[in-house]
Amino acid sequence: MRKLFKLLTSRLFWSSILFIFEFSLMVYLVVWAAYSKGYYFYFYFLSAIVVLLVMSRNENPSYKMVWIALSSLFPTVGGVLYLLFGNKKIGRLAQKKVRSYKIDPDMVESDAALMDGLLEGISDEGDARLASYIYNMSHMPVCDGTRARYFPTGEEFFKALIPDLRRAEKFIFIEYFVVGIGSCWNTILEILKEKASSGVDVRVIYDDMGSVNVLPMKYDRLLESWNIHAICFNPLRLHVNPRLNFRDHRKILCIDGNVCYTGGLNLSDEYLNNEIRFGYWKDNAIRLEGRAVFNFTRMFVQIWDAITKKADDLGSMLPLPIGQGDGLIQPFGSNPLLDEPLGENAYLQIINNAKRYVWITTPYLIPDDAMKGALKLAAQSGIDIRIITPYHPDKKQVHEVTRSNYEELIGAGVKIFEFLPGFVHSKMFVSDDRIAIVGTTNLDYRSFFLHFELSVVFYGSSLIGDVKKDYLKIEDLSRLQRPGCASRINPVRKCFRYFYKLFSPAL
Repeated sequence: MRKLFKLLTSRLFWSSILFIFEFSLMVYLVVWAAYSKGYYFYFYFLSAIVVLLVMSRNENPSYKMVWIALSSLFPTVGGVLYLLFGNKKIGRLAQKKVRSYKIDPDMVESDAALMDGLLEGISDEGDARLASYIYNMSHMPVCDGTRARYFPTGEEFFKALIPDLRRAEKFIFIEYFVVGIGSCWNTILEILKEKASSGVDVRVIYDDMGSVNVLPMKYDRLLESWNIHAICFNPLRLHVNPRLNFRDHRKILCIDGNVCYTGGLNLSDEYLNNEIRFGYWKDNAIRLEGRAVFNFTRMFVQIWDAITKKADDLGSMLPLPIGQGDGLIQPFGSNPLLDEPLGENAYLQIINNAKRYVWITTPYLIPDDAMKGALKLAAQSGIDIRIITPYHPDKKQVHEVTRSNYEELIGAGVKIFEFLPGFVHSKMFVSDDRIAIVGTTNLDYRSFFLHFELSVVFYGSSLIGDVKKDYLKIEDLSRLQRPGCASRINPVRKCFRYFYKLFSPAL
């Protein structure tokens, strides 16, 4: 009864009801105008124009095919639906606003010189090409002089975080998809209030969609009342708008520019298993200290300055040198305004460059054709490809789409496991004991093409061994999926899986 009351009084529930009402009304009005007023020719013409427009755009082929099919099969409403939901091209003013952040030319020159020297330290030629690609597309360089620590659980992450927060002297930058009221956030918030009152520059960015069920409305104003500067990213609006798809899925907690935490974890109780919803919540985080932290500072400031229309002095946020680091580390971000899916392309290069194995954990396995083709080709070439997904889902419909991809991948030799104790939320790749990625990017269309994401690539770092060790522990608690697993479900459920899978690129 308490859960039902919570649902019926939640902002997400009523926002969804109003959104469904608005969508249904819009469809009704289009159909009414088409057949009662004789305007069907204009809607047919619009759908034809949309088909040509979609075909001409430089977008993912699977995404394009869905909208071409919808506009062709339902010409009355297909074109209208694309303009309202599928058109990812935002206005010029909005693009200019997000891209207004300028990197200091001297900083670019310094980064280029740093890259030239450090690339020689990457022993594998394919890894060096990956590092160059990421730098050329994101201006985020490879860094030495950085210490890294891996946390296989949220509990260990939180235990290490609190002392670091208490040591903050200059600034604390927080950017998270989910910030949720509870023991985790309340503990952090008390420290933030104390630091803000003593003159520390405290800034928080939280995503409105990610936090809609766990934060009250206008929470940013409450934070401001405590001298904590706050931004609610892309607030939910009660109108149909494709920009609602653009979410800030990053996780950044940067302290004085010297220390940064990131990974799959959000700042909410379920991520620390203080609240149990889908069995045991398996996640990860990393702590970086040193030169690579500056990449995170730049990522945060880029979004902050674009939204607030201010210009921070990045020169005052440089990290203190720590001497000898642990391997080479390259944090970078991706976003839907770029023409390149950087997160996916980094994954693809690791798969294509693998010599022995690629092991992956992801909460959602909804690959596009490029990713699916790379996984199958690598497995068929003798590379040990393993993927761990959850047994207990957080979103049942999405999990059905994840499982609908098992049969094809298993048939090509990919080993797929499901984590039995609960929900695995960590997003990580490890390959050949040589390279690893830990970050926020899932193996799905949203992370690749619609979200602001980040990843951290480790070249020759001891942290790679920690990631591999954690993967093997997760695999020991997981069940291998056998060929024919998709055929052992009832026909209705199977039809639902493939129907939802068909439209997954547009969802």
